[in-house]
Amino acid sequence: MEIILLLFVVVLIAVAVIASRMSENYVPYPYKLKDVSLCTAQEDQFLTLLEKSVGNEFRIFTKVRLSDIVTVRSGLSASARKDAQQKASQRILDYVLCDIDTMQVKAAIELEPNQSSLQQQKRNLFLKNTLAAAGLPFLRFKAKPGYRVAELHDYIHGKIRQAEHVRAAVPTNKDKNNQPIAA
Repeated sequence: MEIILLLFVVVLIAVAVIASRMSENYVPYPYKLKDVSLCTAQEDQFLTLLEKSVGNEFRIFTKVRLSDIVTVRSGLSASARKDAQQKASQRILDYVLCDIDTMQVKAAIELEPNQSSLQQQKRNLFLKNTLAAAGLPFLRFKAKPGYRVAELHDYIHGKIRQAEHVRAAVPTNKDKNNQPIAA
């Protein structure tokens, strides 16, 4: 009887030791706040300039994932669809302008370094072609001082109006009630 009691105590101690070691390694939410800002100093300065030039008409969002504003068209194979979705989900746009009333996406803006690398150029080509296919203006600006609020305002609005005219000119497959027509 004493051996059984002693064996029970040893097993109980072993279970307690194992449980304490597991609880040291197990943390249900192993996260902490990063010690970084969402924007670099240049991005923050450009954001301030954007806010001054279009702040009353557009909401400006930073660090928006491309897949949050574009989707993959139907008719692709499963592997092609998955590849396209993965490419879009890996890209982050510096700024996205949305209509202040409807929150409809109106333009994407990229702040580029003064000296762009080959990788940056490939990234921008992908973004440019993706956003063009989606009918959304993609505006790129070099990270440099000297932009004027009024000039930035006029340039951004001009590009958005141009894209809206192009979208209006493209025929859609919708009936008079704006419902998609089956192909």
